[in-house]
Amino acid sequence: MKGRSLVSLIMSFAIIATGSLSVFANSERYPTDAELKKLRIDFEKQIDSFQKTSRKDTPEINQLRAFRSAWSKVDPGVVSFLGSYSALEEGKFIYPSNTKGRVCIIDTYLSSRWGNTAESHGILLTVGSVSNGTIRTSNNHVFIQKGDYLGDTYVQKDNEARLYGYRLIGSLKSPSPTHIPGFNINYFPDWVKQEIIQKFKEAGCTASLPNRR
Repeated sequence: MKGRSLVSLIMSFAIIATGSLSVFANSERYPTDAELKKLRIDFEKQIDSFQKTSRKDTPEINQLRAFRSAWSKVDPGVVSFLGSYSALEEGKFIYPSNTKGRVCIIDTYLSSRWGNTAESHGILLTVGSVSNGTIRTSNNHVFIQKGDYLGDTYVQKDNEARLYGYRLIGSLKSPSPTHIPGFNINYFPDWVKQEIIQKFKEAGCTASLPNRR
């Protein structure tokens, strides 16, 4: 029964979105406060129904707790968002930044893997600013969060605000030639890996424990 609950929750998150690729594209605009309020109510109803079931902590979750604890001493506002999240065949990986109040987000998703951009191969790196318990990204998405769940809100070309939900699964590792976050690393050409690694470094992203400031 618990397994069915998890499948039902993930499927309900997926149905809200009109397709994986649309979630990661540039949003037409930021959702308004009124739209966010409605989406947050829908989001909390869905996750509240699942939180009634138990989940054992994994070594990766415990590792993430220690990582968050260390970052809480230097940048507490970003801490609750940090970690690796999944939804069906998509992943979202939220890292702290060397710039206070900023995070880096790596999205991985299914793609046709055509084209000459990293995005066309199913991976995207964006940065976001944390304020008032939300993340506002450079491509007009707003992230909300409750417990082990993350909601990615965005506005599509039809001017409708939508939500895609993710569940926390574990800790973070820096992208490298042998490790790119997500589920499709074996399909990434070397130049895609190098592009993400370079963008990660240039944006001041990190998966390391913070230096004392």
